[in-house]
Amino acid sequence: MNEQYGEANIEGGESIAKAKLMQFREDAGVAIWGTFIHNYVNEINKRQQQVGGIYWEPAGRMPIDLFSFIREASRCFTLAQYLSAISMSSCAVELILNRDRRMKSLKIKGWIKLNIKNLVSAEKLGLPVYSLFSVNESLKQRSILFIDRRNRVNHGEVLSMLTTLSDYDGTAEDEALDQITKAQKFVIEWFNASPDVQEGRIVNHRWPAEYHF
Repeated sequence: MNEQYGEANIEGGESIAKAKLMQFREDAGVAIWGTFIHNYVNEINKRQQQVGGIYWEPAGRMPIDLFSFIREASRCFTLAQYLSAISMSSCAVELILNRDRRMKSLKIKGWIKLNIKNLVSAEKLGLPVYSLFSVNESLKQRSILFIDRRNRVNHGEVLSMLTTLSDYDGTAEDEALDQITKAQKFVIEWFNASPDVQEGRIVNHRWPAEYHF
């Protein structure tokens, strides 16, 4: 059997497809990302300006898991990791649905999924669901773009937004920017009005223990 990467010969001269995990040299991370940043510095700066960053006070009232999601979404977008940015942005919104104490009144067992039914309930309870809407969208629809996009990425149905590798794809970039912009708005509006935040129930970046369900 021919051990060359990408090809394995079998008896009769025919070939079969083959994949294997490659091990890079010790300085590969610096080499790869250094080259990427050098070659695309203008695009990276542009995306960093587009996505911005969330700042808040007092410092300890932003839950560490929530900030991790929205921060990682921002960094993924800046470095052209668009599918990851979409997924992380969506996680930030879904996390709030599951940790905000107002949602506990729904008495939903297990994890509260990001879907239109639960957004209707969240809106009635005062969560800033409107932040997730595109133009002309409303909760009267069967779904909204924010949810549909998240579902497509999480379930691997992304060919509709890709014509090339995701980190080079302009459509994927646009979709990721829209997703993270909506998620950032949702997080900011939630932080500014949430009883958990405003009444100091979140301490040292941690949700109250009783909210972990």
